[in-house]
Amino acid sequence: MEIQQIKAMIERALADGRLSRQEDDDIKAAIFSDKKVTEEEMKLYRELQKQVFEGDIILDN
Repeated sequence: MEIQQIKAMIERALADGRLSRQEDDDIKAAIFSDKKVTEEEMKLYRELQKQVFEGDIILDN
């Protein structure tokens, strides 16, 4: 999947300030869809994790 598509997916998922487990799973699946993870994709996912860890984004079950 193109990096722009992954960015858009993350933006849509975080629009409400929450991240569901399903959205997280979908984002990870998109990142791994081509069987390789680029440095840019990993950076995007780390930023997402940081936002959750810092409480900027609420992780839903």
